[in-house]
Amino acid sequence: MVRLGPWALVIAVVLLGGCSNSGTEQSTAVPAGWLKDADTSNVSAAQAEEISDRVATADEYHAAFARYRECLSAAGFELENVQFNHPVYEARVPNAAVEDGADSECYQAEFRYVDILWQNSDLVQEARDPSPAFRECLQERGIEPAENMNEILEQLREAGIEPPECLQ
Repeated sequence: MVRLGPWALVIAVVLLGGCSNSGTEQSTAVPAGWLKDADTSNVSAAQAEEISDRVATADEYHAAFARYRECLSAAGFELENVQFNHPVYEARVPNAAVEDGADSECYQAEFRYVDILWQNSDLVQEARDPSPAFRECLQERGIEPAENMNEILEQLREAGIEPPECLQ
């Protein structure tokens, strides 16, 4: 989860709307032993079950997000400006929910570890791959893009192009 100041959160979500394989497990970039040392004593039974195999499926991700949102609602807070932007689901968390501690409590109990596993899944990571935009940016300037990302980033640097310029 990435926080944009105390008032916002960005949560990765898959926009599979109605796809029949939405429950398919996704591999993850999170190291296999990562969760064994994590303190999961304050997670809900549902989240504990979802992370027991160290993989987050789309169905588990959606269910965990729904529980997080419901938890905030039960505490008297509603996510604001909820938007689905491929590949992320963006929503503002009210300052009051952060100050009250409800955001942290609900996130930890219902969503944290599923969110981390999902955001590191191959599906989400591939959707975040900026290389097509960087390749196009170089081509527009008459530069043939290299094969790998490190070389592409070096080409951008050598050409005096800041990577964010290519992502606009």
